[in-house]
Amino acid sequence: MTNSRKICYQQSGERLLQHLDGLMHPDTGYPEEPSWGYAFTYLASLHGSDGGNTSLTQKSLNHLVQQDKSSPNYSWEFVVYALQAAKTSGTVQLPDRLNDYREKGTRMFNWYLLRTLNKRLCGRYNAADHLKLFIASKIFQQSSGLILDEFQTRSLQYHAFCLFILAELIEITPQNPWLKNWFLKGIEFSLQQILSDGTSLYLGRGQEQIFGYGALIYSLEYCHTKLRPIDENKLNAVNTRVLNFQRPDGSFPLVLRHREAEVPNAKFSAEPPGGWYGYNTLFDYQPFLAYCLLKASKLS
Repeated sequence: MTNSRKICYQQSGERLLQHLDGLMHPDTGYPEEPSWGYAFTYLASLHGSDGGNTSLTQKSLNHLVQQDKSSPNYSWEFVVYALQAAKTSGTVQLPDRLNDYREKGTRMFNWYLLRTLNKRLCGRYNAADHLKLFIASKIFQQSSGLILDEFQTRSLQYHAFCLFILAELIEITPQNPWLKNWFLKGIEFSLQQILSDGTSLYLGRGQEQIFGYGALIYSLEYCHTKLRPIDENKLNAVNTRVLNFQRPDGSFPLVLRHREAEVPNAKFSAEPPGGWYGYNTLFDYQPFLAYCLLKASKLS
């Protein structure tokens, strides 16, 4: 990775964290209740230049602990990943009830992959999981390289998030050849979708959302740094496309578009912005983007 691109990721991620810090009230939290955003805000803050020694770190952990986790729809997969990843970032003290494997069980393929990664991180992964993952690699990836989130649909965003998870699995088991081949085939597919201006996520659910762009940036940079070189022109195009949407206050829109651009701090509950789904909130996706940018900046 070029040093200039690494600096851009780091500076952009830091500015986004500062924005989130300003919006998170110590007592009431974010302006809109996130699903898994407090966990990822906590994780992202640990990757900041202060290494977690910020008010944002403590505020986000406090609000995470206080969240109602009794709902069967609580997004445990994302929370477990964020907290297990946080443990690898330094000395982290987690409450016992948040320090183990839990799952919601959503059937989509990206959720299954995330559960598999969490089993690895929590020491729950076994031979049956390994066989199931191998079979899944053959069933859910098309010959083109596209990873399906469900059969008979195409989503470039969730393809990118699956690549993010595969990169994390490769980091844990770098000697696994079929896992690398699965990932590299998916990367090649993503590269073929990148337009000259960096637009990359224009098909399927989650078109042009920052969740997918964060995952794509990290996956491409991971491949470029750890596995095989990627055309710098494509990396720079995606970098420029995404970071040019960052506002002066450090925030990003949830959907990247110039025509009928989102208003800052948009909410689905107020007036659903174009391109949003009912489960979308800035305070899940902006923390995830901050994490991906800062994580990418540390690749070497």
